[in-house]
Amino acid sequence: MTINPTLPPTVAEFHAMFPEFKLATDEQVELYLDIGMLWIDDFWFVPDSKIVVMYAAAHYLYLQNKAGGGAVLEDSSSVGSGGGDDPEIGKIWIKSVRFRDRMVSYARVGATNQRDQSGGGEKSSAAKDFWNSSPYGQMLLSFRRRNVAHVAVI
Repeated sequence: MTINPTLPPTVAEFHAMFPEFKLATDEQVELYLDIGMLWIDDFWFVPDSKIVVMYAAAHYLYLQNKAGGGAVLEDSSSVGSGGGDDPEIGKIWIKSVRFRDRMVSYARVGATNQRDQSGGGEKSSAAKDFWNSSPYGQMLLSFRRRNVAHVAVI
């Protein structure tokens, strides 16, 4: 099946791209495709926009699957969760300590990123944490980096 780059994506195109969600009903897929459309504006490249909508829908379905105990995703073990069941994920550990000048920096334990949360690296945000919670959301973020216009003030 060839996916036509024009919006909106169809349920059939979604199932062709993500066969692991074959247990999801057409109504569930359509709902999340509609929600995924909210993340797209005129600045996205046309081919990327359709794919991003489907990744957003897959992300929401993945989260629904985790919350519902596996009612949507056929085999959740085949999809990387970015952390698995590691009990250390999300804990905050002291990364460095300095006595004079009283500097302490922290790092959040995570499978995909262990960036400095004290300002010495790329800062995390609630939105990034949300999208990083599934492999589908991580792909959406990679497309967003490619499509969001960057502004420079001189």
